Amino acid sequence: MPWSYPAILAYHRVGRFKNDHVPTVSVQAFEAQLHWLRRWRVRVAPFEALAETLAAGRSIERGVTAITFDDGYEETYTNAWPLLKRFGFPSTVFVTPGEVGLPGFATWTQVREMAVDGVTIGNHTMHHTYLPLAKDEALTEELVDSKRIIEEQTGRPVRLMSYPIGGYTPRAQEIVRGAGYLAACTTNRGQRRGMDLFAIRRIKINDPDANPLLLAAKLSGYYDVFRRLRQPG
Repeated sequence: MPWSYPAILAYHRVGRFKNDHVPTVSVQAFEAQLHWLRRWRVRVAPFEALAETLAAGRSIERGVTAITFDDGYEETYTNAWPLLKRFGFPSTVFVTPGEVGLPGFATWTQVREMAVDGVTIGNHTMHHTYLPLAKDEALTEELVDSKRIIEEQTGRPVRLMSYPIGGYTPRAQEIVRGAGYLAACTTNRGQRRGMDLFAIRRIKINDPDANPLLLAAKLSGYYDVFRRLRQPG
């Protein structure tokens, strides 16, 4: 039976745990998750293709997912990308132009290499800015100028946006729509009912999700129901 809301996985860093705030999945856990997806014949589709399907008003079949990465860490290039190629899974990487080439982040050469190999490169704002706190005059740089820089560096159109820390405002969505994006995504908790192409919810993936039962729950949508029943105090 088709469903209208796709299960989109949101990763950050794949590699060694560091003493910082970045959600990290070990290489071993990431490989186990990919094994699980293959074993249970979960169809992994490009996020852009799913967004196009939704934009056309069509439903996404149950069991279809997409793999996305925020921030553009160097480990996405060195650790995650080789495993994704081995399994034959497409992916989308959201990069922040102001951080590309900084210590710990992929370089433009590495970003271009992934793009040439078929990885979809999306935008994650110019400076990884939490948009609800951004002044209106800064939004053009964060959402439009950053898109242009990525397109110039990769030679490919940027049609997808990821809001840092999941934060957005109606004004930010308005600018994203006007800039020619196809869709934008967040990691905010919420029900999978209705569809806003410029606030598509994703499922944040962590190291414990190597447990197949937990990963299956997250893909099913029931995990979010359980979390809503246990709102933090």
